[in-house]
Parts: sequence; structure tokens; C-alpha cells
Amino acid sequence: MSVLNAPTSNNNASILIVDKDTMSSELLQFRLESEGFAVTLSTDGKKALGTDLSSFTLVVVDLMGTDFDGIQFTRILKRNPDTYHIPVIILSSKSTEDSIVDALDSGADDYLSKPYSTRELIARIRSVIRRKRMMSSRKADKVVRSGSLVLDIGAGTVTIDGQRVMLTRTEYLILAFFMRNRNNFFERVAIRNEAWENDSEVSDRAVDTNISRLRKKLGEHGRHIINRQGFGYGFVD
Repeated sequence: MSVLNAPTSNNNASILIVDKDTMSSELLQFRLESEGFAVTLSTDGKKALGTDLSSFTLVVVDLMGTDFDGIQFTRILKRNPDTYHIPVIILSSKSTEDSIVDALDSGADDYLSKPYSTRELIARIRSVIRRKRMMSSRKADKVVRSGSLVLDIGAGTVTIDGQRVMLTRTEYLILAFFMRNRNNFFERVAIRNEAWENDSEVSDRAVDTNISRLRKKLGEHGRHIINRQGFGYGFVD
């Protein structure tokens, strides 16, 4: 099934479901539409990425058992400057810690293991959309600078010397948290609360991995992110 422009709904939340299992996705579509969401289906992740997805509010992806899985889909989506802002929830039959960490590291905003409750998935969808809208409305015109590193909270962008730095949503939230609270240190639980809304499935390793990748992407500015033993992480001028 091809993907066209996102449909509209009363609550202006449009969801793309990418799943090779047509029956499963159609059942989920029915439930979501009964909750007021507008839903579009695609059975092919690569074809979906080849269309204009910029108007979707959120993507639910389940491509387990294919040669192009949900993690690969999410990585490509998050690397695209036109779609990196779209939240992604990955559904998977795998529930190991490594699977969850890999999914979150790819840029996914949430991860749900099968079998799952449709009611729980809908609650998580609402939570992710709510976080996104809160982030968009909070301090909408504020720009935070550290030398040539510029964080534009209103636009949701990070630049160095005017060049865009492509961050995943999680990396962006961590950097924004640090730069809005410069010279303060935070334990991993506080970082999880900010970037993952205190998701109990997020491990300390996931926090460390995201911060490590963030440092690398920031180049020489990455040295400002410090892990102070006994105090936690922080951005120090």
C-alpha cells in the first residue's frame, strides 16, 4: 500500500503505520481511528521513506522478519532533515535489553515488545505526541549559544558555525536539557526523565550511549559535556 499525504483528523494527529502484516495494521488502524486519529498504512518501509512523510505526527513501525527492519527505518528517518522531528514507536517481538537499547539508539522515541495491549500502545502514542507538542510550545523563541554552537529551541535545531548538526530526538533533548542548565550536573535518572519521560525500560547504558554519540557529533564542543564522578553529567562552559 503506497503512502500519500497524511490525512487530517479532529485532533490534527496523523499516524503512519509501517507493517508488513496487513491484517494486524488494519486492526490497529480501526482502533486508532475510533480514538480520533487519522491513520495511513504502508507495508514497505523503503517505499514509505521514498514519499513525503513530513506532515505525519508520529510513525509506528513494525518490520520484524524483513531485510529492512524498524531500526534501519528509524535511522534513515532521523537522518533526514525533513523528517527527523517525527516521533517513532518501534514494535518488536524482541524484548532483550540489547534490542531496546539498539532501538532507542536508532532514534526511536519508544519501544513496545510483543505481545502488547492495544490500549497500552494508544496510551504511549498519546504520551509521545504530548511530549512533542510540549517541547514545541515551551520556550518557543529561545536560542541558547555556547561559542559557535547554537541551540534553537523554537526551531528544534542545532548548528555549529552555521552548519546543521543532525541529532536524533533523544540526543537533541539531552543537549537542550544540558545547555538550558549549563554548569549543573544531573544523574542519569534526571536525564531519563527529560529525554525519555522516565521510561523504566531505559537503562543507564542507553543514557551513556546517547551522550557518547552526542559528544562525537558535536566535535570539539563535545568536550563541554562532562561526567563528574558522584554528580553526573553536565554541560560546562
